[in-house]
Order: sequence, then C-alpha cells, then structure tokens
Amino acid sequence: MYQDAAPHAPDSASMPAVDATPVSDGPTHRFAGVGNVLVSLHWGAPSTRALRDRVAWTEATIARHGAIGILVVVTADAAGQLPDRAFRELSRAQADRWRDAILFSASVIEGGGVSRALIRTFLRGLAVVAGRGIDVRFFDSVPGGAAWAAERAAGHGGPSAEELLETVAALRARGVGAEPEGR
Repeated sequence: MYQDAAPHAPDSASMPAVDATPVSDGPTHRFAGVGNVLVSLHWGAPSTRALRDRVAWTEATIARHGAIGILVVVTADAAGQLPDRAFRELSRAQADRWRDAILFSASVIEGGGVSRALIRTFLRGLAVVAGRGIDVRFFDSVPGGAAWAAERAAGHGGPSAEELLETVAALRARGVGAEPEGR
C-alpha cells in the first residue's frame, strides 16, 4: 500500500512554459499545479496514491494563496472502473479537511454522445447532494472548464484560461503513464 513514499512527480523539464509545478504522475493520471489551481488529467481510474501525492502541493498553495481551485479533466478515451471505496473515502476526507480553502472544482468529462452527457448529469446530481459548499461545475470540453476556473481563481492570484489550457496540453502531450500504481 502506498503511504509515505515521496510523491511520484514528473520531471519539471517536461512541463509547459507557464509556471506549472509537477505534482503527481501515474499510469492513470498526471497532475500539475499552476498558480493556485491543481490541474488533474485522468485516463483511467485514479488510486489513493494520486490523492496522497497532492497533499504537499495543496497545503503549500493554501498557505501561499489562501485558497485553491481544482480543474479535473477526464479524457474522452478514459477506461477502467470508477474510483474504489478507499479513493472515495480519502477524497471525501480531503474535501472536508480543506473545505474552507477550496474555491471551486471544474470537472471536464470529455466527449459527446449520450453516455458522456449522462455521466455529467449524474455527477451534477451527486455534487448537489454532497453539498460541501464548494462551487462545482461540469463541462464537456477543456476550454469551457478552463475559462470558468480562471474566472474563479483570479481573485486569489490564479492563472489565466490560456495558462490552464497550456498546462492541460502539456500533461496530455506526455502520453499515458507506465509506472505501476499502488493503492
């Protein structure tokens, strides 16, 4: 079980020209921080390691900016199972822990068609039921999510929509991860 090992961060030389900080890199995800926004790219089911890897960045960024935002991108070709129970429990605990410091969560579920639209609708319903006081929106493409996220992050020194788009593009350009991921 992955617990206290150092985060699995990608090489910073592969990050975009914007001031993005590598946060986590695994076989189903890649994270980078840009300003006060954590950008998460997923092409498979995330593990608890992904959540643990983001703790140091989150705490340092909250200390520096007072608040953070989250831009999650699930690629159109994402495959695998939904997050498991351990992931959901740790995610909920982190949301509760940082509730007052999370400005927003912009979730991009890429792709068209009925199945992707149903997923976005289902997740909107869950967000309403969870009601954690965090501004949450769902999008079908990165430009819409990045623009919305940038507007909300701006008051806390956040990045522009263009910087978020560039960070997503750089994370995507690295391809899928090959490192085994522990839970």
